[in-house]
Amino acid sequence: MRQLFGIIVFVPLALIIGIFAVENRGPLALEIWPLPGVQEMWASVWILGLLAIGIIVGLVIGWLGGGSARRRARGAERLNRTLERQLSERDAEPASAAESFSPIASSAALPAPSGRAAQVARTED
Repeated sequence: MRQLFGIIVFVPLALIIGIFAVENRGPLALEIWPLPGVQEMWASVWILGLLAIGIIVGLVIGWLGGGSARRRARGAERLNRTLERQLSERDAEPASAAESFSPIASSAALPAPSGRAAQVARTED
């Protein structure tokens, strides 16, 4: 779907830019402040070049503006990995404890709670 959307957008846009470049072949002289003298090129070259420069500047500004969001996302990912590691370590501990559990100790264990204490324990879990 994404590739089809790209084709639907790119092909007409490329045709429009191509027609624009062919139709605007007249010379255009501009005096640009930091450059010495007068620069003369086709009008389409000036317009499309300035458009490309504007797009690049806009992308750089957007990338710089998103830096704090990317930093927060990396921190959240780091925290997520740490918490997942702690959970897997916590889940691994009862399994090793169950292996060392002896049947003799089970007869000495306390009976399961009943009444209000059991209900509170179930709701807290």
